[in-house]
Amino acid sequence: DFGLGSAVFSNDQKRATRIGNRIRAGMTTVNDFGVNYLVQSLPFGGIKESGFDRFAGPEGLRACCLMKSVVVDTFSFIRTSIPGPLQYPIAEVGLDFGKSMVGLMYNEGILGKASALIQMTKASMGIKS
Repeated sequence: DFGLGSAVFSNDQKRATRIGNRIRAGMTTVNDFGVNYLVQSLPFGGIKESGFDRFAGPEGLRACCLMKSVVVDTFSFIRTSIPGPLQYPIAEVGLDFGKSMVGLMYNEGILGKASALIQMTKASMGIKS
């Protein structure tokens, strides 16, 4: 009944990609859990009971079509894992860690990115801001 996003993990990247292409979901990542959220030009949305069409990019205009993004890592030897402060149960510094991740990605200046990196390091060590 739902189909927002999916992730396929396999040592055989071609097999994982074939499986990912067959999954009926709005988004699929191969050997990763959420890099599609960082690629802002991709459509975001699901199928069935998982949302109301798409938003972001030109795909937002094509909301009546079944669109799907499949992301395949270029470097299959690099694996993404959920950072410790964000793993369940979420640590007390989890919010600080999450805010620092957003700051690291979206701050335009080098000082803002450096500040976010320092905050992320502190949160990784369990130090609350």
